[in-house]
Amino acid sequence: MSESFLRDFKNVISHQLQEMENQMQLSLEDISCPIREELGGSIDLLYMRIMRMALRETYGGKLSAAILYEAGKNIAMSSFDILEINDLTDYLNQLMLGKTRVVETNGNHIIFEEDECAVCSGLPDIGEALCSFESGFIAGGLSKMLDMDVVVTETKCWGLGDQICRFEADLFPKGTLQNDGRQINTMDMIATLASKASMAIELNKELQYKNDIFNKQLEFAQNIQKSIIPDVSKFKSDRLDFYAYLKPFRKVGGDFYDIFSLNKDKVGIAIADMAGHGIDAAMITTMVKLILRHCSLTEGILEDPSRVMKYVERDMGDVLPNTYFSMIYLTVDMDHRSITYSNAGHPSPILYRKKQNVIQFLKANLPLVGLNKYMPEQGFVSNSILYEPGDQLFLYTDGIPEVRNIKGDFFNINKMLDIIKDPKLESVDDIGKEIIRKATEFRSFMSQEDDICLIGVQL
Repeated sequence: MSESFLRDFKNVISHQLQEMENQMQLSLEDISCPIREELGGSIDLLYMRIMRMALRETYGGKLSAAILYEAGKNIAMSSFDILEINDLTDYLNQLMLGKTRVVETNGNHIIFEEDECAVCSGLPDIGEALCSFESGFIAGGLSKMLDMDVVVTETKCWGLGDQICRFEADLFPKGTLQNDGRQINTMDMIATLASKASMAIELNKELQYKNDIFNKQLEFAQNIQKSIIPDVSKFKSDRLDFYAYLKPFRKVGGDFYDIFSLNKDKVGIAIADMAGHGIDAAMITTMVKLILRHCSLTEGILEDPSRVMKYVERDMGDVLPNTYFSMIYLTVDMDHRSITYSNAGHPSPILYRKKQNVIQFLKANLPLVGLNKYMPEQGFVSNSILYEPGDQLFLYTDGIPEVRNIKGDFFNINKMLDIIKDPKLESVDDIGKEIIRKATEFRSFMSQEDDICLIGVQL
């Protein structure tokens, strides 16, 4: 062991002892906090604070902060599946039991804020930022997601006299922090080694076990949902071409579509958007599929959109009376060149009259599924319009126009219309792929916030 290393180590220990003598002391009374009943059961957050206070009292504020920062950074990079900003904020919400959000992005500078932080809310002003593990977790998560070097500083905290936590992340090209001539000091080395033994590793094992069980259940639900969504490439029609795209917000979702060959000259198309995401919404899509399947067993029902919506309303009300969602069912009659539709509060399908370069919307003529029982005078209606060969029909869920960018702006319907009317794009396949590409490009590195579904029909 070199003499310089021993000298540095002695200086670090002396510095730590002095720092521990000078730091403000915290008592159990200082760190007491309320129980969060709304989180599902009584979670006494006092225990989490006791562990952090014990680390601070044992090693001092600065070294314990460095240990927690390195622990948070390493665990985020090695053990958490962080691919998008929403993944990072979701994990932070679980760790801090609060509400994390991105409030500013300016070049290589990203600012997060946390309301109701369980780590520090209610603590006195001691002149220290206390959420070091979370700062490191953000640094590790961003570094893993963006493949960049990241330094995160907590600039607001209850421990600094604020009533909100703010984390400011500075991004650097990969390798900048290792190769800019700076030397890693002994304190950093000790903190890095100490973080390897962090209790967060054991916590992560438990979380991973529970996550594995959940993922198996999710995979089962995903396989069911995949089996009920038709493959349009296998749907053959002499006079119609189809495009379809469906991407759930999670592995399973609440967007759904189906296509039926009613006879050689007529097809039926359904699209629906359930409230919420995940397994619960996916179960409702399965129920809608079964209702439509039941309708297909009685001759003539699928040829009448108003009757189909009546059956969906009735059967869903019998099983899940407080369920509401938007849905469209329509038929395309190729002999009469007509579209007959019932639209229950769904985003209006777009009929592009290509020769005239005119857009027509198939607006809602029914309330959301589940609301008709409150409006018995409404009845179940359908509308019909004519089309010409060469026209194009697009059905979609609100996950496309409501895609947001980092500024919070919406992709919106106008951008979709510009793509649909682009003379360089001929087929519904080309148009559909371009809408999805442009929406994804518009979102940039922001996470997908909703299920996305798009159907195109070349008439």
